[in-house]
Amino acid sequence: MGRESLQKLWQKYKVDIAFYGHVHNYERTCPIYQNQCVRWEKKNYKGALGGTIHVVAGGAGAHLSQFSDMIPKWSIYRDYDHGFVKLTAFNHSSLLFEYMKSSDGKVYDQFTISRDYRDILACTHDSCDATTSAS
Repeated sequence: MGRESLQKLWQKYKVDIAFYGHVHNYERTCPIYQNQCVRWEKKNYKGALGGTIHVVAGGAGAHLSQFSDMIPKWSIYRDYDHGFVKLTAFNHSSLLFEYMKSSDGKVYDQFTISRDYRDILACTHDSCDATTSAS
């Protein structure tokens, strides 16, 4: 419900990643706009994504939450374990995302985003163009 209500704002302000933590597990999606994957790469994103990657990083809480038996086509990686996310920004145009399990500290899911963020850094509140990259 929240994703559907906020999609236009995420597109307007060019949000690449949205994080959630209440559900106790880990899941990452492809870049989504209007409930559809707009890109199918899984590891190395270059340029504007045209959608938002959604990450549930809630594996640090109490009991873990089971996934449903149905696996949506936009789900890239799921893990039913305790873990955490590490983001490393190398400069103004490169970001490394890593999901690690708490039990061994090893990386189980990762991707990079490489893009020129000058278009976003130039935006101020309500000054971004209302059209979306996905349209």
